[in-house]
Amino acid sequence: MVHRSFRWRILLYFGAATTIIFAMGILMIQFQIANTNIPLTKNLNQQVITAKAEELGGWIDKRISELRILTETEELSSMDKENIRPFMFRMDRLHKKDYESFAIVDLNGNAWVTNDTYIDISQRPYFKEIQQSSKNYAISDPILSHSNQEPIIVIIHKIYGKEGNLVGYINGAIYLENFSRIAEEIEIYDGKAWLVDSKCNLFTTRGDPHEEWINLLNLASLDYKKVDNLKDDMIAGKKGIQVITAPEGQEKIVIYAPIPYTNGWSLGIDFSKSLMTADTDNLIYTVLFLGIAVMIMLVFVSWMLAKSITEPIIHLQKKMAIVEKGNLNVSYNSTRKDEIGQLGRSFNRMIQEIKHLSVLFKKEQKEKRQAELKILHAQVQPHFLYNTLDTIRWSVLENETQQSVELLEALSTYYRIGLSRGEEFITLEKELDHIECYLQLLKARYEEKLEYSISYDENLLECVVLKLILQPIVENAIIHGFNQKSQKVFCIHIQVEKRSEHLEIMIQDQGDAIDLNKLKEIQNCLGNRLKPGNELGFGLYSTNRRIQLTYGKSYGLSFERIKGSTIVKIKHPFIRKS
Repeated sequence: MVHRSFRWRILLYFGAATTIIFAMGILMIQFQIANTNIPLTKNLNQQVITAKAEELGGWIDKRISELRILTETEELSSMDKENIRPFMFRMDRLHKKDYESFAIVDLNGNAWVTNDTYIDISQRPYFKEIQQSSKNYAISDPILSHSNQEPIIVIIHKIYGKEGNLVGYINGAIYLENFSRIAEEIEIYDGKAWLVDSKCNLFTTRGDPHEEWINLLNLASLDYKKVDNLKDDMIAGKKGIQVITAPEGQEKIVIYAPIPYTNGWSLGIDFSKSLMTADTDNLIYTVLFLGIAVMIMLVFVSWMLAKSITEPIIHLQKKMAIVEKGNLNVSYNSTRKDEIGQLGRSFNRMIQEIKHLSVLFKKEQKEKRQAELKILHAQVQPHFLYNTLDTIRWSVLENETQQSVELLEALSTYYRIGLSRGEEFITLEKELDHIECYLQLLKARYEEKLEYSISYDENLLECVVLKLILQPIVENAIIHGFNQKSQKVFCIHIQVEKRSEHLEIMIQDQGDAIDLNKLKEIQNCLGNRLKPGNELGFGLYSTNRRIQLTYGKSYGLSFERIKGSTIVKIKHPFIRKS
């Protein structure tokens, strides 16, 4: 139904607009999160890892500085074993918190350890590295302590004698746990920090680290995916963020940074990607939930709004349906002050206007039909018919057979067009044929005392005009302007022209000129639509009234007097034949 369609259209348009705006808002939020929040979160986490890596490097640097200070003591620079032993035992007790043990190493790699054991480290990588390096220290990768099998790292530092010559080395063995304790403070989602040494060994910082060591180079064989860039960057000592896929298919984010003062070590952490985006996802879900709630509320408001609009329209529509059935005894009763109330009051005024126009229309149609009927009656008046038949009879008696036939044919055409099967409108061609037949019959009666001419544009012959608008005017001209006793020839000229968007039909006679006072009275009667009387004959009145009833007050008859001639002009709409 119409009202449902209108109501649903309001909801559809409003719902569509709301959905589009809401969807655009969600997309913008997602875009903002994807391009701002998540990168910002990654950057902050990267800064945390980098800071912790630098803190680890700082811890290592502190241990290197401690060993360098020890190498500058007289006991170590002299490499006197009698002085070194008690001094190193004392250092071992003082630094037991940070160091597992100390060792003094000669140039050949023979080491005395503070637990009073001797070991050969000449083949160990860190010893070979410091022998070949220009630096004063070297750091080992994580190894297992020979004394207790705990993972340790060894910092070895050169010892110079008083003359500045290399006399030996000092080793500081540090529990890996002491070193990695700094990394244990990192808490990023469910992440677990780990270290990578220069040989790509990866070990965790919790639990039993040396049992969990794996190698970056073997990650692919353990069904980890997207790890090539990760291992290449870490081996190259770069920092960064990578996404890898664990064997169980879970995506993980890996954040890593190199550790300063180490030989290619890195600190890293991995955590579930879903956890990093969980907060942002919750934000999106919250916005989505609030948006849906707001949208439902707005749809409800729009439904109530549509209802408040459509219900009075439905009521008005029912009133209109009653009017459509022809019942004008209805009215719209409402105290509303809005547009719908104004529409209802306009409806009431329209009903009253329709009632008024209906009465007026019936009156005008009745008057119009009466005028048409009287014109038809005038056409068949006995006086004109008797005179015409009498003229034909004399023509026959005088053996003017051809003229008799023409007059009979003109009379037949005159009445045939006048009746026109009851049609109200005919073509201009038929109207001109009708008046020409009328003038032909009159000329046969009055002979040389009557002349007529008709001029027109042939392109106008197919336009439509009101029937029988010329004959009453011509008849009026003959009645009032033609003097049979006068020796002057009575001339009638009819001319049809197109003026802008209307036809102008001019009937000019050169009989007795109309009196100016009477001309003014006729014009006054036509302008005020006065009933026919002495001043205005019925033919002129009925013709003017029919035209105005059909086409409006801007059309009809007008009179002029020019140089002794009376001119009647008919203004008629230009209507093409459809």
